[in-house]
Amino acid sequence: MHPKKYTLQDIAKLAQVSRGTVDRVVNKRGKVSAKAKKRVEDVLKELDYKPNLIARSLKRHKDLVIAVVIPHPNPQDIYWNQCAQGIEEAGKKLDQFGIILKYFHYHKSKESFATMLELALELNPNAVLMAPIHYEELKPLFSSTEMKGIPIGLINTPIEELNYMTFVGQDYYKSGRLAAQLMDNLVEPFPKCKILIAHLGIDTDHAIHLKDKEKGFKAYFKEHNAKVEIDTVSFASDNLAEDLPNQLEDFIGIYVTTSKAHLLSTHLNKHPKMKVIGYDLVPKNIAQLQTGNIHILLNQNPKLQGDACINTLSEHLLYNTEVARKRLFPIDIVLTENLESYI
Repeated sequence: MHPKKYTLQDIAKLAQVSRGTVDRVVNKRGKVSAKAKKRVEDVLKELDYKPNLIARSLKRHKDLVIAVVIPHPNPQDIYWNQCAQGIEEAGKKLDQFGIILKYFHYHKSKESFATMLELALELNPNAVLMAPIHYEELKPLFSSTEMKGIPIGLINTPIEELNYMTFVGQDYYKSGRLAAQLMDNLVEPFPKCKILIAHLGIDTDHAIHLKDKEKGFKAYFKEHNAKVEIDTVSFASDNLAEDLPNQLEDFIGIYVTTSKAHLLSTHLNKHPKMKVIGYDLVPKNIAQLQTGNIHILLNQNPKLQGDACINTLSEHLLYNTEVARKRLFPIDIVLTENLESYI
């Protein structure tokens, strides 16, 4: 039987309590004895009962608006396109429940982000989903979001100083440690071993999550293989420096902390023994994995992150329930042998 066919009265009868008791348990309001609460919860669990969200939205007579502040669509930035796809698909499913998404796309600069977030706040939304950047310079703007009492959902970058409601992403420090352990097993032991950490296509001055990956990577080798020498390079744009090929001569492995490991393809063709670990199943990375230039991709599931954050905020708005402050996704290790199951 479909769980939506069950009414509160049906559940009350099965749990041998009053309809009012069931209502208080389902809506998490009022006092209920521990014994009665357990009987109702046991029945709800058995029936996999969920409140009728459509009925709730009809009673509300008002749409609930979530402002979405994310990077502007860019054909060169597949990671964010996948994240936006997850958000959009979740939004279409929630439209029937009165959840409306309003988009504020920013270009990756402090000024653009500030402008879009200010416009979003002027809308007085019921919640805000954002991928934050330039936090230090824009603290007053984030503080005004908190002062308005607007629930905040973060993706990609957790800012612990911010009183956000929920963060959806990964533990980036542990992600860096995992990459280091994998690299440690990939590279051959040489008397002098050098590995390069490459932050490609992003301004690392404001990328907290990339710094956490770097810290985790270095911490692992400090603890387990201190003889390894680790250097770091950063390129804010997709255009790599002319001297990069010369830099690669001395390295046996590269850890790319972004979804743009494919940018190294021309250089990697000249260094066939180089071991490379990158992130995300974007088409160009997949092609490089298949050719052998990239050895491991760590999948961050950007599409599922976007979907999960919208659904978490919507759950709070519709149910008025507490949600998990952090939802950490597992770190998928993708090689040529298991690639087919991911695409």
